[in-house]
Amino acid sequence: MKTLLVLCEVKYWHDFREGLAKVGVSFLGFDKKKPNRFEIDQLVAKADFVIMRNRNVAHHSVEFAKEACKATDTPFWISSNFGLETIIKQLSQTFPDESFESTDQNKKSKRKIENRVIQKQNSLAESAQSKESQNYLKGKKKHLPLKSALKDFKITDDEPDFTKLFKK
Repeated sequence: MKTLLVLCEVKYWHDFREGLAKVGVSFLGFDKKKPNRFEIDQLVAKADFVIMRNRNVAHHSVEFAKEACKATDTPFWISSNFGLETIIKQLSQTFPDESFESTDQNKKSKRKIENRVIQKQNSLAESAQSKESQNYLKGKKKHLPLKSALKDFKITDDEPDFTKLFKK
């Protein structure tokens, strides 16, 4: 099992942690505004591969991690934006002997999710059709408040005389 150190915002860690666990990679994360060189050196020593995001991360943490990777010959990759697929692609390029494919259970769960989505779409379509048929079956509504409000309003077919209206 490979260990991956990711230097990026904390808000992405949950997705990365889950996705990497599915392919058999353990996750280490780092995101501090004031990084400590010793702490980063320890994390790089534990990691087999380091990925750094150079946007919205403290500049010093990227520099410290880069120096630590060069000192320990740990492979690293720096990017401004990346997702789980990109991380797995980089891991497979760096470690060609390892297989970073998800297990069969994940494929089965994807099928189940797809089936649930299809069932949900079908049920939504059926409910929309039933609502349409219900709308047609309803009786005529009486708009009594509107009728009483418009009681004093009279509509005439005579054309208005604009010359009289706009005279000063």
